[in-house]
Amino acid sequence: MTRKWIHWFFPLALTGLFVLLVRLSLPAGCVYGSNTDWLSQHTALAETIRTAMLEQKSLMPSFLPLGGGSNGFQFSYYGYLRPDILMGCLLPAVPMYRIVIAYSLGGWLAAVLLFYLWLRRQRLSCFDAFMGSVLFLTASCFFHTHRQLMFVNYMPFLMLALLSVQRHPRRIPPLLPLWLLLICLHSFYYAPACFVVVGWYWAWLSGKYFFRPWFASCALGGFLAFSLLLPTGLSILEHRRSSASGDAGLSTFFEDLQSLLYSSYGLGITLIVLYLLLLGIGIRQYRKTSLIFLLLFLWGGFSYLLNATLYARPKILIPFLPLLILHSAKILADLRAGRTAWKLWPFPLLLTVIFRYQHRSAWALILADFAFLLAAVLLAQVTSEETMDAPKRLPAIPGTVFRRILSRAAFLCLLVMPCLFFLRSASREDFVTREQLADATRTPDFQLKQEPLYRYDTLLHPLAKGNRDVSAAREKTSMYSSVYNHTYSDLYYDILKTPIQINNRLAILTADNPFLLHFMGIRYLESSPSQVPDGYRVLWQKDGLAVSENDSVLPTAYLTSGTMTETLFSSLRDWEQAEALTRCTVIPDDLADSDTMTSSLWFSGIRYYRPMWASKRIPATVQVATSGSDILNRNYELTVTRDSTVTLEFQQPLQNQLLLLQFQVENQTKKAVVITVNGVKNKLSDAAAGYPNGNDCFRYQFLDTSEDGLTTLKIRLSKGHYTLKNIRFGLLDADVFSAKSWSPVEVLDKNSREVLACRADVAYDTWFITSIPMQKGMYALVDGRKTELTTINTAFAGLRLSTGQHEIRLCFNPPGKTAGALISGLAFLVWMILICLQKYQLYKMKHRHR
Repeated sequence: MTRKWIHWFFPLALTGLFVLLVRLSLPAGCVYGSNTDWLSQHTALAETIRTAMLEQKSLMPSFLPLGGGSNGFQFSYYGYLRPDILMGCLLPAVPMYRIVIAYSLGGWLAAVLLFYLWLRRQRLSCFDAFMGSVLFLTASCFFHTHRQLMFVNYMPFLMLALLSVQRHPRRIPPLLPLWLLLICLHSFYYAPACFVVVGWYWAWLSGKYFFRPWFASCALGGFLAFSLLLPTGLSILEHRRSSASGDAGLSTFFEDLQSLLYSSYGLGITLIVLYLLLLGIGIRQYRKTSLIFLLLFLWGGFSYLLNATLYARPKILIPFLPLLILHSAKILADLRAGRTAWKLWPFPLLLTVIFRYQHRSAWALILADFAFLLAAVLLAQVTSEETMDAPKRLPAIPGTVFRRILSRAAFLCLLVMPCLFFLRSASREDFVTREQLADATRTPDFQLKQEPLYRYDTLLHPLAKGNRDVSAAREKTSMYSSVYNHTYSDLYYDILKTPIQINNRLAILTADNPFLLHFMGIRYLESSPSQVPDGYRVLWQKDGLAVSENDSVLPTAYLTSGTMTETLFSSLRDWEQAEALTRCTVIPDDLADSDTMTSSLWFSGIRYYRPMWASKRIPATVQVATSGSDILNRNYELTVTRDSTVTLEFQQPLQNQLLLLQFQVENQTKKAVVITVNGVKNKLSDAAAGYPNGNDCFRYQFLDTSEDGLTTLKIRLSKGHYTLKNIRFGLLDADVFSAKSWSPVEVLDKNSREVLACRADVAYDTWFITSIPMQKGMYALVDGRKTELTTINTAFAGLRLSTGQHEIRLCFNPPGKTAGALISGLAFLVWMILICLQKYQLYKMKHRHR
């Protein structure tokens, strides 16, 4: 009875500690998720993917209404075939963020309990398994259960894979391909590292005989996931997968062991594990493995290769956490049992490592970690039994029972700092408050008209709402994914001059840019009531949210004959390209005809403008130093002691004029520069940004066609020291937005594989134009005949139509989707045959023994 109670006590203690740590991590009034990525990517895309699954009646939707209309496999990393998204389809009334939170926490707890079971099956005692499991539970990498979910959400399936190998080390475990499949579905980016971990553990158990069953299992698991991996891989190859800044080569070294210690973007463990690794070098049976682990976490080359040579970053090493803690737990068990001795020689080495953290915010806590570890080791030395290979360094404390109690206390003391560091990591998280979540997930209590040829976007919380499918019947221009259509992004930011609002250009976010709103067909727009753009009329407003409409924007599909060649378009500079797209359609040179505009016919309506100010209100917190002899090339060096607002008032209001403003920003510090003009934000990322945006040219467009016109520029300056150079103003008549001659098309009903269906009456040969990004797998059926599409306006799908009435159906079939499904199906058959053969062999063996 007592023994059974002990078996239950430690798993219950782990569960209780898990609940306590989660509770202490979460501030009052917050939900278990971060404003960084969790809100804008992981939960938003989970909701959008679920909506698309239900509407398209597919577990892997081909097309998502983001980024103007995108290959769904650009977003597959965020939930295609993941169990929590599938559960969400069965519970459509439950918000996806609730399911994601429950699934993340449940997966973390399951991983911890499976890890405890795994250690017990390594013949470690309950207490030793508990010690190791607490080190596993408190690893700071689990910080990502509320930030970057894919860093850790595969962990329970990795543990199941290791348990399967432990049970069947000499053959292919029957369920191992299933666990490898689930690892791929949860985080295919981390799957290669997980496969390596499984292989390494297999080699521990069975030596050189591991390779064939390991390779076959990994191949089978990978092929089972091919319905996801093949179309996703082809999408990544087609589009751009961003790489980060910083050293990205085999010469990288993590001298401060950031891959191992403290950081939530590494394994995030404390000095106790590093101490055990160093101690293991002096123990013959652990020496080789300890050295391999130290090389793994010191040399960035392993990280570089596992990151597919994108960069050397330690986050890819997180899957090695179970093996590392297993190795450490075994050494700890030997120390507790007296099979090896505590040593003091690793402490000078530990001291040299932690002094690299001297100027970091956690320095005091790191010193406490060192002191606590030293005290625990000294206490363990005086309370432990005589070891087999070393004499006592300190006199033993008399009394067997008292010594045993103190020995247990010394070991438990080793768990204090891991818990404190875990809580410290959580305390630095920017958790989402319930109010922020309500704002991000809020949808207007307003029924819009069905307008399939127009888009619905938002200026309110553009990052948090950028991936949320607000209206299933309308596409959005915005998106935020690590895989994006680079031609669409270049047009968005470089040609239409849309301001960059955050640290990176991965996020394609809607802004108050008249060129963008008009060209991309954003007829309906969310904003605050005070920030409704010119040309939009408010349809509905409530509690700081307004929905407005502009029925003068271009539709997402129309007919036009006004064209210019790509060569002429590429010769234009700065704002002229945005103007040209507003007035004309850009087509390939080889498709030009006699009606196509030539360079001799092009003229720009943009005029240089030198504003005269009626007043300038510059607060004392802004110090301005000017340099440069002439007004055109004058530089303004700004020293801003705190966020401040400068107000400039025009002598003459600008009426029916589009004001264009741009200037270069030269940052004199390492901090970010943010300048917001009349509510339009531009940002130059700080030097430490993981994906720096390189936005050193800030561009703004302002339009006010009201009777009062544009009278004032309110410039919000962030704290910092920076210089503004090459300041240029321009004017363009507002009637540029009615300059393009176009004809409408009639919308038809479409099926799930069609992106657009319409009918066009063509009076003479003309162009069918869309603002749907061109991508592989897209084709058109014109009157039932498959027709090749042409890339027009640098990034979008279009085609030439002859005179007459035509039915046009724009279709999309993601490359690799059909082939991937067939390969997965064949892999499933092979797996079933393999299981049947194994069962048949076991059956024969049993009867043979009889």
